[in-house]
Formats: sequence, C-alpha cells, structure tokens
Amino acid sequence: MDAVWDFFSRQLASNQFFAGGLILMLSGAALAVARHVPGQIWAWLKDRLLTEIDIPDREAAFEWLEKWLSAHAYSQRRARRLTVRVQHSDYRQRNNDPTGDHRPRLLFAPAPGEHWLWYRGRLVILNRHRADAEKNGDGRAMLSIRETFSIKIFSRNRQLAWQLLDDAREHALPRGDRRLTIYQVSYAGWSEQLERLPRPPESVVLREGLMEDLIADARRFLDGRSWYVQRGIPYRRGYLLHGPPGTGKSSAVVAIATALSLDIAVLNLSNAVLDDNDLANRLADVPPNAIVLIEDIDCAFVARKSAEDKTSKITFSGLLNAIDGVAAGEGRLLFATTNHPERLDPALVRPGRIDRRDLIGLADREQLRRIFLRFFPAADPALAEQFALSLPDRQLAMAAVQAYLIQHADSAERAFAELDALRGNQAAPCCPSLRRAAGVDSLCEPETLGQNLA
Repeated sequence: MDAVWDFFSRQLASNQFFAGGLILMLSGAALAVARHVPGQIWAWLKDRLLTEIDIPDREAAFEWLEKWLSAHAYSQRRARRLTVRVQHSDYRQRNNDPTGDHRPRLLFAPAPGEHWLWYRGRLVILNRHRADAEKNGDGRAMLSIRETFSIKIFSRNRQLAWQLLDDAREHALPRGDRRLTIYQVSYAGWSEQLERLPRPPESVVLREGLMEDLIADARRFLDGRSWYVQRGIPYRRGYLLHGPPGTGKSSAVVAIATALSLDIAVLNLSNAVLDDNDLANRLADVPPNAIVLIEDIDCAFVARKSAEDKTSKITFSGLLNAIDGVAAGEGRLLFATTNHPERLDPALVRPGRIDRRDLIGLADREQLRRIFLRFFPAADPALAEQFALSLPDRQLAMAAVQAYLIQHADSAERAFAELDALRGNQAAPCCPSLRRAAGVDSLCEPETLGQNLA
C-alpha cells in the first residue's frame, strides 16, 4: 500500500499531465454529483410540500374541471393561452338572459401548457397536456388518452385536492339537478354524448303493471349479485322490448334508468369504429352504473349476415360472444329494442343472452284513460273514461296519443271534442308477426337510433 502511495506521490509531483488529468476527473465527478443534488432536493421537497393529481380525458372529472376552469377568475381575466368551448343554453336560460342573446355562449378554458392560479389561498400549477392521436394501419386512433390535466397543489393536505374536484363537480352538476348521462362508443371507448333530464316512470304509460314489474325485476338483479355468485350463474341480465314504433320502448328504458339512478350506454352496432374485439371490450367495460341499450337490434343482422347498409366490422358470432361469451362483462343490464322480433335469430334471444321479452304494444283503453288523466289531472274521471272509450282499442301508438294531447294541452274538453284528428292516426296494416303479437295492425318504419334519447 505504501508503494502505491509513493508511486502516486511521485507522479503528482513530477508528471503534470497525470496531475491535471486526475484533477479534471475528480472535478467532473464532483460536478456530476452536484448537478443531481438540486433535482434530488426538489424531488424530496415535492414529496413533502405538494399534492399532485392527474386526470385523463376519459374520466368525467376532466370535463367537470374544464367547466370549472372556464368560470375561474384566471380563465376570465388573467390567462393569455386559452382553449375555446361552446356552450348551448336551454330555453329557460335563454328566457332569463336579460340581453336577449340566444346564441351559444363562448367560454375560455386554459390551453395546453402550464398555468399558475390560486385556489383557497394555495398556489396551483396546472399543466394541460394534449397529444396528437396516433394512427394504426387502418387509420384508426390508437391512443386511449388524448388530453390530461396534471395538477400540483402547494399543500400536503390531500383533502384540498378532493375539495377542488368536488367544487368542479358541483359547478358542472349542481345538486338537485340529477341528469342521465348518455354514453356512446368512440375511438377510445365510451364517451359522454349528452346529459338529459330524467324521465319519471309514471310518465311512460305502458300496460298496467308492466313498468313497475320491469323496474322491480331490474332492481332485484342489481341487489342479487351474491345470489348469482353462490350458484355460479353469470351475473348479467338481458331484456328485449318489442312492438310497433312509437309505443314507448326507448322511453321505457329511460324511465327504468331514472328509477334506478343509472345512466345509459347506447351501443350502435352499425358504428364504423367497431369490430368484434372492440365490441367485446366495450361490453366488458361498460361505464359504471349504466344500462346498455341496443336500439333496433334487428337492423344489424339479417339471417346471421350483416345488413347491406351496415358499415361496421362486427360479425354475428362476435355479437353473440360479446353478449354471453367467456370474456363477457359481469354485472351488466342490457336492453335491446326491436320493431321486428320475427327477424331475430333464436341464438341471439335465447336465455342467457335475452332473459326476458316483453311486448310494448299499442295503447289499450286503460292506457288511454291513464295518459288523459296524466295530462289533465284535474279533469273529471268520467271524461277520461269517455276519452278512452271513444278511441279504438289497441290501434294507436302512445307517441301519437301523446302528441295529440300536447297539442290540446290547454283544454281537456277540447282534447275530447276533437278526437277525429287522433282517430286518423290509427296504425296501418303490415308486419304480420306484429299483428299476431299485438292483435292489431302496426307501423313498420324502423325507429332512428337514439331519437328518443336526444
């Protein structure tokens, strides 16, 4: 060891190149260590002084936060890098607008980049990151997240982060303003299409007792998870509502969702985005607390072959496996509607895929009496009875009756006196299977996807 030390001593004393190189090496090592020290100190301070949260755009909280930020003083007065949002006002908001300006409102939210603002006396650093969607070989987007809010709050109290998001939720969804969220399939999964007002079950006048029975059946399923698990039965349930157009099939689903405080995920089997894998993934990953609704399910396949105008890549076997295959989702309520039950393949409507089938038929006289009293609760019950008896039994769609009563909503007497206009809306003859099912003629034009949910 002494010999080694003597060697280095002689080299340092007599060899300038050796001494300079050693000094440079030691200096470089010291600088490299020093360069990482500030980062390590900052990381240590961040862990002890900051609360950080990330919110991807596929989460509902992303939209809540964006709406809250658009109303924040930072966006309204100080920010200089902004993203534009357009907000459409409803009729009530337009009537309460003192300016009389009925056009959509322009709102500003922070643009991609870093933003500094204050919340409850604390500094908040908000970074909005936006990534361009990458494409795969067939041109479809691969990224599941396009935008992310990253928030740093200068506080160790996590409760402050909860309060910020709770304020954002309260701003976007005020208490007492319960709305149904309608989801549709997008490139990345399920996305919010719109929010609509709930529909009380009593506002959808089906044959007596049917609505109550459907709600009770769905609630029994939702409360019975342990029963299914104990018996090894797949925990999912399917309903088929069939009948002529305009009888209230889609409206019944909205009313059931309202009664159960659920949202609705509308699945369009003609969506050009979907293939069999996408469909299986979507049905395995339904938004929490949402009913799956497939409208006009007969339009997607005819005799196990895709309909001529169908643009998606979904196959019949892919649909069957997604509904009730090995990888099918659990805890799912699925409602399907059709005007033509005779077109459905038996494999699609067998128990396990469709567990319950209900006819939503043309209005009987009891339904006519009840809907008249719903529109005119102060009317003489005898007048409601006469209204029902004056119309043909099971020959009118409830949509036609409702439209007529809306037109005459100012007077029960006038609604009764002008019934000839309503009698002209009797269903036209076609669709033999529907006539056999309902005992009457019926209309056959297919309903438009989602028209009752807008």
